Amino acid sequence: MKKLLSIIIALFSLNATSQIKNIAEKLGYEKDAKLLIIHADDIGIAHSINIASFDAYKNNAINSGAAMIPSPWIKEVAEFHKKYPEYDLGLHLTLTAEWKNYKWRGVSSSNEIPSLLNEYNEFYDNTRDVNINANPEEVRKELQAQIDYARSLGINPSHIDSHMGAIAVNKDLWRVYIEVGYKNKLVSMATNSRVLNLFDEDFPVPDYIVPVNDIYMLYPEADRSFIENTAGEDIANTLIVNDIYKYEDWFNLYSSKIKSLIPGLNVFLLHLGYDNEELRAVTVDHPEYGSLWRQLDFDVFNSDEIKKVLEDNNVKLVTWREIQEIVYPNLKAN
Repeated sequence: MKKLLSIIIALFSLNATSQIKNIAEKLGYEKDAKLLIIHADDIGIAHSINIASFDAYKNNAINSGAAMIPSPWIKEVAEFHKKYPEYDLGLHLTLTAEWKNYKWRGVSSSNEIPSLLNEYNEFYDNTRDVNINANPEEVRKELQAQIDYARSLGINPSHIDSHMGAIAVNKDLWRVYIEVGYKNKLVSMATNSRVLNLFDEDFPVPDYIVPVNDIYMLYPEADRSFIENTAGEDIANTLIVNDIYKYEDWFNLYSSKIKSLIPGLNVFLLHLGYDNEELRAVTVDHPEYGSLWRQLDFDVFNSDEIKKVLEDNNVKLVTWREIQEIVYPNLKAN
């Protein structure tokens, strides 16, 4: 049995690797090119996060981002997107609201998605409750509602991904996520480890999935045991930082990862924001991914130094929009 499992894993890995190299060639690069998407998460949560993300787009510090449709500042994102449609924007599909005093609920009516809401009719603040309570068909309804509402605001998304990984907590929700992406002709972000862990013989990897080789993001030291116990090989290579947040450490961690990128499609997930009174209030008692954390992400990737590291290491920046046009070639015609 163990030998059979090893063979299955090897076949999944081979398939994922060939798809990654194929996407590089289809994008016009050598098959062993190091492709990178520099991606801003959580756009829409707060004005501070929005303007930092908008500035990062304009400064070529990021080349992709994803908006949280149920969040309070989403209409500001829609206005920016209509003014600058050339910037790649996807949807950070949302089933959780993690901040202490700053909450949101679903786009769907509360009575349509009761399994996704707590006693205050707000999203849960953690993924464990999503895993235990979420009805897959209610998740399907809410994800589609978020996509529909985004489009009604004038957002033309290129891809979808998952806030806090809430849609990847079990295979039933993962299948909904993949199917919703395909139905809406959006690229569903999926990593190599999730290709191995969340697809199976009942729901094999569809040929329209382009697995991400690795996703790099900063994790707080407090999350180490969670990461080691629950995540796959891509997360094993992510960055762990201590509780003292300094620019030099941030820069060194990111630059060392750039230098060690391997061929294939890679993603840096950034959490941007300006360290101001608004964002400090939003992220109170939550220093990880908080106000200073987001300022440091912004500062590093807006620096000339990190852009030189990218150039010196022959990293090719690509976008989800480019990949979407490969995966769904009839999209432009529609």
